[in-house]
Amino acid sequence: MTSLHDLSHRHDDQPELLETDHIPPGTPILELVGLQKKYGAVEALKPATVTFLAGEIHAIVGENGAGKSTLIKLLTGVIPRTSGEIRWCGKPVALATPNEAIQRGINAVHQEVVLCSHLSVAANMFLGDEMSSGGIMRKRAMTTAAQNVLDDLGFNLPAGEILGNLTIGQQQLVATARAAMRGIRFLIFDEPTAYLTRQESAQLFRLIRRLQSEGVTIVYISHRMEEVFELADRVSVLRDGTHVGTRLIGETNDAELISLMINRSIEQIYHKEKLPIGATILEAKGLSGPGFSDVSLSVRSGEIVGLYGLIGAGRSEFALGLYGRHKLTAGEVFWDGKKVVIDTERKAMDLGIALAPESRRDQGLCLNLPIGLNINLPVFGRLSRGLTISPKLEAGNADKQINDLKIKTPTRAVLASAMSGGNQQKIVIGKWLSHGARLFIFDEPTVGVDVGTKAEIYRLFAELLKQGAGIILISSYLPEVYELADRLHVFRQGRLVASHDYRGASHEDVLTEAIGV
Repeated sequence: MTSLHDLSHRHDDQPELLETDHIPPGTPILELVGLQKKYGAVEALKPATVTFLAGEIHAIVGENGAGKSTLIKLLTGVIPRTSGEIRWCGKPVALATPNEAIQRGINAVHQEVVLCSHLSVAANMFLGDEMSSGGIMRKRAMTTAAQNVLDDLGFNLPAGEILGNLTIGQQQLVATARAAMRGIRFLIFDEPTAYLTRQESAQLFRLIRRLQSEGVTIVYISHRMEEVFELADRVSVLRDGTHVGTRLIGETNDAELISLMINRSIEQIYHKEKLPIGATILEAKGLSGPGFSDVSLSVRSGEIVGLYGLIGAGRSEFALGLYGRHKLTAGEVFWDGKKVVIDTERKAMDLGIALAPESRRDQGLCLNLPIGLNINLPVFGRLSRGLTISPKLEAGNADKQINDLKIKTPTRAVLASAMSGGNQQKIVIGKWLSHGARLFIFDEPTVGVDVGTKAEIYRLFAELLKQGAGIILISSYLPEVYELADRLHVFRQGRLVASHDYRGASHEDVLTEAIGV
């Protein structure tokens, strides 16, 4: 098998990785000494001292807003530090620009893929480092080289395909392959499995272990504790911008890490109250559409209906059809017992259906608009006096949702793009709470959010149910739907293949039904 270092592609006029940076495994490769980042009076990262060892897998956990994103940006040269020192292989370094970080072999694979969706996989992998001859780009050579890399990594992906045609999980693997090609000694993964299937996650874990065996240091940031304990050698915890401790993975457990992260016990995370189930709000009979076929289910007041399955199983496609975004080809929908036609999103919204989509950045938010404006978008008609929007009502509604949902922001005027993933999810939820919907569809609501924010979202579910709403909860994370859903439906290959009452089947049974073995 080819070494990952042999896969790196650099032109002769590009700087090579600094050979003087080679150090023995197990010795400090990167040290943070009192590293601090301030934005005005706000400390995004308080003075932190952390050591990373060559060849280790070092996990970092913490709530959204704990400082993880700031740390990534400091280590990859995206933002300058306010104070403190960074030592690379025992020597102080600036890491003032992304190019300096890349030259030393420091790369990151981000949770939100930041590649060009209109270009091919190969073009994205060679972006900024294209092969050319006589001023003409060698597209065929790049496609062949990229395919060799993808095949060697074990990623079953076509190098010639347009990136935007791939799933979000597949795009994440492309970003990983791109990092491997650039030459790496220190690789940061930020929530890498958030959108991956089990098979894709397994491919990624094999790659991570392979990189480690070749001496690469891995920093693994994840909210999924089972992954941390499966992969990591050591784990560091951040809380409120402070490094609160580092543990050997064999000398800690879930309960201790969660306590360090949020000062709450693990028993407090999943919040399932026994609530009375009311009348049927929505009933779907034999619905078919793009990506799903012959699906029948109902949602009652005070009930969470869980939809589980592997990515691409038809869960999200069903939800989009129910919401009017995709055209139904067969079946009937009943709302409060009356047959309705939902062929547009506006009709769904007018009935009282709200959708918090899987990709909150692309589909759920206007990132270039302030938080308050995002929250108020569905309800400006209620906030108006004639043709004029009431500033008092507008501010009051936005501030209520910000306070109720504990969105961490100094003001409603902050752009949504500046918020962490967890806070962005809260903004999406706040928008629909303002609308006053009766049926909430949450598609992967806790992807990329920490355990503290998960607990807050689950408590929010309980409040919605108490108010008489119903919830459709779509999740690829089995413990989530298993612990929360009053009725759990399993999807496979576009069909609903099994249904269970609360805890009516084992984890193993549900997973077997989803996989189809």
